[in-house]
Amino acid sequence: MASESTADPGVAIVGGGVHGVHLAVRLLEAGVVERDRLRIVEPDGLLAAFRRKCAQCGMRELRSPFVHHVDVDPFSLRDFARSRGREDELVPSEVGAERPTVELFFDHAAAVVDRYGLESTLIEARATDLEERAGGVDVETTAGRLSTGACVLAIGHGSSYARPEWARDLPADASVTHVWDDGFDPDTVGETARIGIVGGGITAAQLATTLAQPGRDVTLFARSPFRVETLEAGREWMHFSGAVDELQALPPGSRDREQTVAEARRDGSMSPEVFARLRRTIDRDWVDLERSEIEAVTPAGGTVVLTCRDGTATWVDELVLATGFNSPYDAPLYRRLRDGTDLAAGYRGAPVLDDDTLRWRRVDGTNARVAVSGIAAQGVLGPFARNVIGARRAGDLLVDAFEALEFAPRPT
Repeated sequence: MASESTADPGVAIVGGGVHGVHLAVRLLEAGVVERDRLRIVEPDGLLAAFRRKCAQCGMRELRSPFVHHVDVDPFSLRDFARSRGREDELVPSEVGAERPTVELFFDHAAAVVDRYGLESTLIEARATDLEERAGGVDVETTAGRLSTGACVLAIGHGSSYARPEWARDLPADASVTHVWDDGFDPDTVGETARIGIVGGGITAAQLATTLAQPGRDVTLFARSPFRVETLEAGREWMHFSGAVDELQALPPGSRDREQTVAEARRDGSMSPEVFARLRRTIDRDWVDLERSEIEAVTPAGGTVVLTCRDGTATWVDELVLATGFNSPYDAPLYRRLRDGTDLAAGYRGAPVLDDDTLRWRRVDGTNARVAVSGIAAQGVLGPFARNVIGARRAGDLLVDAFEALEFAPRPT
């Protein structure tokens, strides 16, 4: 552990995305912890990584309805829009639930962050290790050690991005990038560039429609038929009752839980609104649709040559992968914890969590002072664990769980 140490706050949240911000708000609002005893550990700044991802794929509006946001009151975002004359940024959907534009979502989130003074809780660092101690947890970060009474991990996938087999051994200077790579920016793509996009889900479709314009050659390589779904899973999972109860009847951390969630997720799908925009760009010949699968990519003087399974070949100035994520349990911090602590790991390295509190179980069956939110909690909360609604449900459980914990007295 690092030798430096900060004062002992009540709770540390590792991750400053939607989950981290919402959980901070919930803990403050419930009086579980005071602001000067709360820390959010996030190297990129609050919500910055999510904002960057929205820009990288060209997201226009959220897939979730307006009641899913970082504040406590479900109608807070709607009221925020109405009070500022921005009701037109609540976009209707086919099922009637209006969805906020990206700009509205982030403006509302910024107002919430400001109201709760969350910037004062931020430690701009990366968490690299955790160690339980009597009555608390020590969090090692790139800025030093943080001593805390309890810790929540809300870190998402990290940088575990899925890449096709042919992309794994390409030289570093090849013109192939993943849409989520830090260096990718659609605004820097040349106006007359030839661009290839690999993927058939919502991210690939959003990126294709963002880059599509007269004079630019955009080809979407989507080997499977498009799957159009309003939501990323069935509505029965949104209520965190029936279907979730059946999930939790299976052994914690088990393969059966993972497979149940995987079967419920509509991964690789896109919303009807995004599909309609993609269809229009294809009909206007702004995007070419290629159904043949890429088998090999060869760098060639600043471009890449693509060889497809049907025997055809073409070239592009830049190839962008919109091929999703690998296992959420491969993030470096999760690997470190399951390899170097007594926290229990299940199938594929999933954290074994207590269903009632989201606290990580130790190998002896007791609950640690480390809890988990986000996609790594999907074995408890189901397929919407990674979504905004999953953050809200995690908040319900964590408020109750942390209210039952005893924290060390305030340092004097």
